[in-house]
Amino acid sequence: MHRILSGLIFVVVGVFTVFEVQAQEVLLPSDSSQQTQTLRYIVGVYGGLGFNLHSASFGQLPGVPSCCDQYKDATSVGPAFGLMGEFPLSKNLRLQTRLGYASLSGTLTRTETIGNEPVLDDGPVPTPVRRNINVEHSIKASLPMAVFEPTLSYRLLDFFWISAGARVGFLLSKEYEQKEVLFNPDGYVFTSGSAIRNVSAGPIPDAKSLQMHGVLGLGYELLTRSNISIIPEVRYYLPFTNIGSVDWNVQGFQIGLTLRYGIYSPIDPTIKRDTIIKRDTTVVQKPGLRTDIVRLDDKSYDDESRTEGDFEYYTTTITEHYIRETPRPFAPIVGVKIIAEGSVNGDAAGQQLRIEELDVLENYPLLPQIFFSDNSSSLDSTTQMLTDLEQARDFRSKDLTRNQIDVYRNVLNVIGYRMKSDPKPTITVTGCTNNADAEQNNTELAKRRAESVKNYLVDVWGIDPSRVNTTHRLLPTSPANPATLDGKQENSRAEISTSDVALLEPVEFRDKDLIVKPPKFKIVPNIEEGRDITDYDLTLKQKSVELIKVHEKGQPETVKWNADQDGTRPKNDAPIIANLTVHNEIGQSASATDTLMVDYATVQLMKMSTEGGKMIERYSLIVFDFNSAQLNASNQRVMQRIKERIQPESKVKILGYADRQGNPEYNRTLARKRCVEAQRVLGLADDRVTIEPVGNDRLLFDNDLPEGRSYSRTVQIEIETPVR
Repeated sequence: MHRILSGLIFVVVGVFTVFEVQAQEVLLPSDSSQQTQTLRYIVGVYGGLGFNLHSASFGQLPGVPSCCDQYKDATSVGPAFGLMGEFPLSKNLRLQTRLGYASLSGTLTRTETIGNEPVLDDGPVPTPVRRNINVEHSIKASLPMAVFEPTLSYRLLDFFWISAGARVGFLLSKEYEQKEVLFNPDGYVFTSGSAIRNVSAGPIPDAKSLQMHGVLGLGYELLTRSNISIIPEVRYYLPFTNIGSVDWNVQGFQIGLTLRYGIYSPIDPTIKRDTIIKRDTTVVQKPGLRTDIVRLDDKSYDDESRTEGDFEYYTTTITEHYIRETPRPFAPIVGVKIIAEGSVNGDAAGQQLRIEELDVLENYPLLPQIFFSDNSSSLDSTTQMLTDLEQARDFRSKDLTRNQIDVYRNVLNVIGYRMKSDPKPTITVTGCTNNADAEQNNTELAKRRAESVKNYLVDVWGIDPSRVNTTHRLLPTSPANPATLDGKQENSRAEISTSDVALLEPVEFRDKDLIVKPPKFKIVPNIEEGRDITDYDLTLKQKSVELIKVHEKGQPETVKWNADQDGTRPKNDAPIIANLTVHNEIGQSASATDTLMVDYATVQLMKMSTEGGKMIERYSLIVFDFNSAQLNASNQRVMQRIKERIQPESKVKILGYADRQGNPEYNRTLARKRCVEAQRVLGLADDRVTIEPVGNDRLLFDNDLPEGRSYSRTVQIEIETPVR
């Protein structure tokens, strides 16, 4: 060890003599045209030798047989190396962090004289005798560790740095080897026939993986004329933790070098400015003025710059343009038209808006599958709308909104309401898992999911427990693709089945919809001599109801109006009036109006006329299984009802959809198969039906949700029937 220490001192002294020392907080430019740079942070590597001082006061490791009376101190040498980063906090104070490798490995030995010990001589015939012997006890410990070492460094005398902080080490190995060797007198062995006994090896009992040390260090910074610096250093490590549960710790000294690279950035230059101002004026007339007004109309800047060393010189030329306004009358020519989008030449003459009422019957299928979050059996992890006892008493299916996802989120409430209304039907709840990761082979989770659904129906809706049967399995009978995340989400579910198909019938809504023809208009202003306009108001009214109200600065612009949108849709047959009013800056105004007639045709009026009314019926089939075009049994009642609703004069459209999984071309083919299957079951000839295979070109619902993907695997059937 003394030879190693002497060698390191020789290397350190040699390095001191090689490099020319220069203050390196700033990098001075090599000529006056370059900028001075300041230190931002430092990165580098370090390496050296660690000298470990083992301090021990124990006779044996816990649970490890040993005859040693007490181990004492020992020394060892090990490498230390790693990466470092350093951040200046002030001129003389820096924060340094190190991440690297160090070793606490070493061997504890203890020599002991044992009197009157039974031993064997090594003659031709081993003879047992008793005599005094000398033995050596040893424990060889392998204790390499990864270290994290944050310290604060303070500068002394320009180039000396004193460091203090902590070292947190994580032991990568905690192995030991123990033995007791009889070394004197020669020619004798233990009664076992060997000169070695109490041999054992393995993990150190009760070893502490986390080793904490306080750190004190001293280094000397050697700088070059570049960004590179070297610091010879010595560090002392004061132990805060023992190796294990016995009295054994390791303090250390480390001698080494740190090779560092400084990251610099230029200082902010000192800016010197020179300004030149140019002005000109334009005279214009403006209405409503009583006196001339001079105002700044435009101001531009032209900067020229040059950099010399730490100075940046700017010459700024400011050009100002002023307008002198003199009085002039306010007399704009104002016009406005309500024009249907797509009308020829923008001609509004003779245009009118027609609104037709339609009787609409829509059904929203129930998806009897409750999707749980990964590894959860709580209904709170689902998207179901959970009610309490009081809310359940007031629940009605007809009060739900015309929204498929809203209907799905009330599946349990709809089923609970129907079972409470009809005491006969029973259901079976089958709990399933995605059978992957945390849910793999987890039948207990599947069972809990089924029980969660049953408990909700029993506790909130008061359903007799005997009417809700539960079972469980791993994957569902018809699983989604278990290899994808979407598939795993869809397989983490509970399925509800029943022999009473009426219990899972779709939720039906009957309402009135409006068809607006044409649906889109634009309100087009026509302004002449309007350069003095400062702001305008544009309104679109039907009687006292405002459909559009716009107040904007500047010249009037075309405003678009969607007449088929809630909030802007006309309510009756009263004419619609567009009013445009423009203002100048002193409040003078000019206005124009235009009128659009409304033909509002109610269902009753159309029935009385020769054109007749229309009944629109929309049906969505209960969702298809993943990657399937086969109609399942739960759709039969729906399909039978659809067949009964189709009249000889009805127009039928079948639209097929798919979820986002798979490529678009394949999904369009799958959607077509679903449409054709629905057409076949309805028994419709090709000339009586329009098929539109959308696939996943247009997603019906949010496909980030498993229910959204499931409801996207569907066929929508629309029946338009004249009513007279």
